[in-house]
Amino acid sequence: MSNTSEYISKLPRISECQRIFKAVAMLDAILMPEWEYRYYSYNAQWDANEQMASMRDGEGDHYFALFDLSNRLIIKGYAKAYASLHQDQLGDVLEGVPAVFKTTFLDEPAFMMDQTTFCIWNEEEQNEWTSSQQLADEAYALLQVLVGGAAYYHAWAQEYYEVELDLEPIQHVFDMKPLNEQLLQALNPEIELDELEEDIAEIGYPA
Repeated sequence: MSNTSEYISKLPRISECQRIFKAVAMLDAILMPEWEYRYYSYNAQWDANEQMASMRDGEGDHYFALFDLSNRLIIKGYAKAYASLHQDQLGDVLEGVPAVFKTTFLDEPAFMMDQTTFCIWNEEEQNEWTSSQQLADEAYALLQVLVGGAAYYHAWAQEYYEVELDLEPIQHVFDMKPLNEQLLQALNPEIELDELEEDIAEIGYPA
């Protein structure tokens, strides 16, 4: 039986999730030119009708989010610490996932479905989220950026990348405003706009 927890009911609508996922991927590309050391990524050309967002912390925690042109979004995540503490409560984490996601998501090897601590989806642009089972709020900690937005990313990035950052340029990217050299100077003086062309195209960030 599907459930909706108090935490996932706070998640934004699909279009807002997409904007946030693109923003954090773009910011990571600016702050960390080397892709393998980034935390967030986004692929606007995942498939002909699909876009994909992901997070990997390099220690096993991750999520994958798949958007399609039918205005659906599904997200699965794996938190290693949560899994070890609550393994007996997880059961079939993917129970109840709609069949429409089977071939594009559940059967996709890249999404590591065997490592899953939560799975949520939204089939309509109505901010109606469903989870495969009732879980404590802490199970969804990997999705904090969707609730905390630019302020959350600002605090997180300063700690993760060990840099001092102003909130204003981060909010600029969250607002999907075009990048410029002044913005890059504020975020990472060692990178230039033309070096980001491939990332901008892959993320689908507004030129």
